[in-house]
Amino acid sequence: MEPFDNKFQKSQKDAGVKTQQGVFSIEKQAVNNNPRQQANKNKSAPMPELKKGSQGEMVKEAQRILKSTSDYIGYVDGDFGCIMEAALKSFQRRSKLPVTGIIDNATWEALNQKRR
Repeated sequence: MEPFDNKFQKSQKDAGVKTQQGVFSIEKQAVNNNPRQQANKNKSAPMPELKKGSQGEMVKEAQRILKSTSDYIGYVDGDFGCIMEAALKSFQRRSKLPVTGIIDNATWEALNQKRR
């Protein structure tokens, strides 16, 4: 087996994919997929409704915010379970929102206010 001689490695400035329109930066794509930055870019865009059983990055984001308000005591794991539902209801009650245990647009707005 031949030793690796770095001949196939690219420098950081070459870390992109050339297309007909120009260079597509991998770093820019990673930033564009960040839910927190997308939420800040366009505040009027509807956010996904999350409820018990939901999973993913947006649940993690809500868990992080609720953890910062001391409502959520569980792990930031992206799983909307019983602890997350109880934390959300507590947050909704304190924020004078309808206590539904569901993160709708009004709840997202209140959560985003706490993030700042």
